[in-house]
Amino acid sequence: MIRCGLVAVSLPLLAFGFGTLPHVKLASRQPSVSALFSEEASADDASSDASTSEEEQAASPPSEDTSDILNSPAFLTRKVEVLQSDIAAMEKEIEEANALYTAGKAEWGDKFDMLNKESQLMQERFAEQGAQGKETATVEVAQKILNVLDNYDRAFQSVEAATNEEVEIVDAYKNTYDMILDAFSELNVTKVETVGTEFDYEMHQAMMQMPSDEYEEGIVCQEFAMGWKCGEKLIRPAMVAVAA
Repeated sequence: MIRCGLVAVSLPLLAFGFGTLPHVKLASRQPSVSALFSEEASADDASSDASTSEEEQAASPPSEDTSDILNSPAFLTRKVEVLQSDIAAMEKEIEEANALYTAGKAEWGDKFDMLNKESQLMQERFAEQGAQGKETATVEVAQKILNVLDNYDRAFQSVEAATNEEVEIVDAYKNTYDMILDAFSELNVTKVETVGTEFDYEMHQAMMQMPSDEYEEGIVCQEFAMGWKCGEKLIRPAMVAVAA
């Protein structure tokens, strides 16, 4: 038998030469063209269906089995155990930190308290010194200006304005005098109270004693010169007369 492609031919062998060929029967093993196209189309449809199924699975939400696992008692119990473990670890760290703080406070607490007290005392001392320095400077300036005010007071007592021009001049000096008093008020420089108050050895300088029907004994009944103070610090005592 001789095989040629997909056609099988049976030839009787002759010793010499070829005899008459018998009836040849061909058996074709090649599929038809339409069958091949049909198989390829089926394969493409199957591949497309598989791809579409995979995309739908990817786009679809998690299955109920996954949700059931996350909400299962075993999973929730394990989650609670983990959280409790974390809380216990944090509480332990807090206890260790508190222990270190307590030990440090026991060793250094008194020293820190002493340093804090010393720091507060220093701040208070500096503040007091600053206030005293400011007050001292104000007193020195006020003492010099008081000499000017005394001259104004003596001038006002001795001068009587007779004409309109003199009145304008006196008013101008009085305006200047009032401006000085306003500046004193801003610097906390005030007058010492005299008439009608009890005689104070620290604020008053008694020039004389005199009988008085209006005031009791020991009460200031007349002022000869104004006294001034800055806060509670005396700048100049007031010169007064005391009722006898």
